[in-house]
Amino acid sequence: MLQTVAGDATFGPGPTFSTDVGFDIALSPDKKAFTATFGGLEAIINGKSAPPIATRVFSFSIPLAHAEPGQEIPFFVSGFAVAEKGANAHLVFSVNDQSSIADLPTESKEGFVHQLKYKATDATDARITVFLLANRDSKSDAAVHLNVTAIDTDIVKHKN
Repeated sequence: MLQTVAGDATFGPGPTFSTDVGFDIALSPDKKAFTATFGGLEAIINGKSAPPIATRVFSFSIPLAHAEPGQEIPFFVSGFAVAEKGANAHLVFSVNDQSSIADLPTESKEGFVHQLKYKATDATDARITVFLLANRDSKSDAAVHLNVTAIDTDIVKHKN
């Protein structure tokens, strides 16, 4: 049997809570990495007839064991944003008591990867939330599409 010690953080065995967006989660055999993939986590505005603001929130929780307080665990959110001139795309990403914000470029057609370097506390789970915000000037017919395709982490690969 593998013995773990403080600072030898692991995840799993799987999510204990999630909100309404369907997703798949793959946990590495050593439980030090996971990738959650999404097929519908998006905020979209399709021109003038659409409301000028669209939001979407998704949360899930996964057990976190043996993390030493202060241990850095990097989380990555990836996806894409397509925002025409006059429209904006924003991402808020949170793990437990720590959050980061990304203002994604206007007129962007690039994919993005946003990182949050979570500093572990004595929490026994990682409570992960992503908030998507798309908006445009109400007199504009600008479109915006913001999509998150994956959230992942790998404790070993990114260990200092």
